Amino acid sequence: MTVDTNNELTHHLGVAVGSVVVAALLWAVGYDGQRVVAAVPFFILFFVMVIGPLVRIRPSIRRRFSGNFPVNWRSELGIWFAIWSVVHVLFVFWARDWDVVGYLVDMSPWAFGAFVAVLVAIVLAFTSNNRAYDYLGPKAWKWHQSHGTYVIFWLVAVHGYDRAYLRPYEEVGFPSDDPIHLVYLAMIVAVVVLHVVAFAVVVAEYRKTGEYPPDL
Repeated sequence: MTVDTNNELTHHLGVAVGSVVVAALLWAVGYDGQRVVAAVPFFILFFVMVIGPLVRIRPSIRRRFSGNFPVNWRSELGIWFAIWSVVHVLFVFWARDWDVVGYLVDMSPWAFGAFVAVLVAIVLAFTSNNRAYDYLGPKAWKWHQSHGTYVIFWLVAVHGYDRAYLRPYEEVGFPSDDPIHLVYLAMIVAVVVLHVVAFAVVVAEYRKTGEYPPDL
């Protein structure tokens, strides 16, 4: 099984506590509130994006652990990504004295893309449950969730690249040397590499057996 929509309470608590711990650590090393609530959802999104290719590259991961781990954490991770993303947007509006209309009118294309990503994340969060899965059907639900997640990742990745590299270069003449920006870039590269490798694994299996993996 490549999907899990049960939304276990223990998983939600685990993601919530883990994300708060990450937020506290970032705050402790000197990042302000707005930077913290921007970083936490990106870290969560990273885990959402790497679970699929990791279990595709190493199927033994799922055989080693019970309960469809780690696939059975993706739904809860996605929901908490949406929650933290909404908090980040609220922090942005607060920083601009709640001039929401003015911000939306003047936002950059990269910020607009990130705002769209948040809206898509909210939709995915509200449909990440058994009721939506049963109503849409397995294939339509998986298509909806997977495509939406890819859209979110690339919109957020471009937004992060703008904040970390394009905007600092325009303002001071060189890219940011902030360590967390380097972490963002490393995570983006890691996601791309893992997905390319996973795709190659699927193609190799097809070329060898004439069939795709049964749970693809």
